[in-house]
Amino acid sequence: MPPFHIIDPTRLVVELAYTLIVVFLCFTIYYKTRDIFDLTKHEGIKYFRITFLFFGLAYISRFIFFLFLLMVITFDVFYMRQIFGIFPLVFIGYFSTIGILSLTYSILWKKLHMNHTFSKHIFLIFNIIAILISSIAFFSRSPFILILVQVLLLSFTSIIIACYILSNWRKTSRLYMLYILFFLFWIVNLFVLGPRRFLSFEIQIVFQIISIAVIGIIYYKVAKWT
Repeated sequence: MPPFHIIDPTRLVVELAYTLIVVFLCFTIYYKTRDIFDLTKHEGIKYFRITFLFFGLAYISRFIFFLFLLMVITFDVFYMRQIFGIFPLVFIGYFSTIGILSLTYSILWKKLHMNHTFSKHIFLIFNIIAILISSIAFFSRSPFILILVQVLLLSFTSIIIACYILSNWRKTSRLYMLYILFFLFWIVNLFVLGPRRFLSFEIQIVFQIISIAVIGIIYYKVAKWT
């Protein structure tokens, strides 16, 4: 009979509460922007909505993966990790990649929209990139490879957004700075999935509180618009 370890209830409750709050805010942002998109058909709003829909799904996948890791540790069924543990990781890679690319496009769509062929097939392009990154997660079976790939993707998109902010400083909303923070905190959230913790539980809670604050501010801005 495999040894049995007690699941840390505090960590489980914190992760569950964090996931519920973030997913609620993400899906609420998606829902609250529905009417304004229906009225305007604004391309930027469309992909802004898609961002939070897919990040909500990514956070759900992240929590499922976290639960799975707890089960593996608790029941010492490490063979299950190779069989089932990869699927939440694939979904995390797919959903979060779509979210990252959609948020970037929601900011830069006017510049990219000049290329009609490119903008017409933009979501297909996003899906191809997301599937490639998910495939990397699937074949590597490692959250660290996924983290590395997404760090590179986030670095690229953050540089693009930062350049846009600097070139349009007077016209740029401070909300764009929150987008970059949102990207950074997503990477911190991915580190929680590693089998060896780089951050203590207390530091993770601090980052989770700041993450909720960032998404909460975005939600507040959206609520004012709608």
